[in-house]
Amino acid sequence: MKQVISILFLFFFSLEIYSKDVIYIDSSKDKSNKIALVILNGIGDSKKNRKVQLNYFKDRGMDVYIPNYKQRSSLDESLYKFSVFFDDYEIDKYNEVYFICYIIGGYVLNRYIELYGKKNIKKIIYDRSPTQERAARIGVDKLPFFTRLKYGQLVFDFSEVKLKSLENKYDLKIGVIIENQATRLMRFFEKSSYEYGEYSFEIEQIDRNYDDYFHTWLDHELMYRRFDVIGEEILFFFQNGMFTKNAKKSKYDFDPFKKIRLWYQFIS
Repeated sequence: MKQVISILFLFFFSLEIYSKDVIYIDSSKDKSNKIALVILNGIGDSKKNRKVQLNYFKDRGMDVYIPNYKQRSSLDESLYKFSVFFDDYEIDKYNEVYFICYIIGGYVLNRYIELYGKKNIKKIIYDRSPTQERAARIGVDKLPFFTRLKYGQLVFDFSEVKLKSLENKYDLKIGVIIENQATRLMRFFEKSSYEYGEYSFEIEQIDRNYDDYFHTWLDHELMYRRFDVIGEEILFFFQNGMFTKNAKKSKYDFDPFKKIRLWYQFIS
């Protein structure tokens, strides 16, 4: 019973849909001479995580935008809100635009590109997680009341869509980071998660259109703030269109549902 209560507490209070755009702009240069970094956070979005993201990326030679695009009303409304954000802040006036997308953010960006074209978008890094990508279906099937109370229709809509790769015709540089560890919530629902099929951590099963990828020992919650682990790889990709030669190309050998020991961070 204590475990159930702790999971519900985690569900409601460790995650939030933060309702404010976070922006850093170097006003000394014209947009046409600059690069914009847009971070599309997922359900793990929070004020604290946005602060960590902004602090890490704001002095890296890019203007930084972390928009409030997720809408409780629906996934379609979230796509519309993002399109309005793109226009209102005149993102298309930048020389180049880079994206970091956390699961649902990747879906929204892909739909935007399919509908409106790539514009000046040049590079995208997707955060993908074989385990966390089942969290929406778990929430809808196992905790429907709490899921609707917390997230509205958004998660219900997302639970019904399939994440698809962009077509090659867009000529984008695409990187993929594959999480190898399940979150506490998904560890609790490990058995239930297998009802949706076996897991695959192979890149070809996750995204067929990519330029480079690597595996990380981080779980989905840590992906928002552990840039001491993944930050240099992200920056290297934005500079070179590939990850470093040290980026891990194979899955870690631990069980993703067993909480790993901290020493993995020193060998990752």
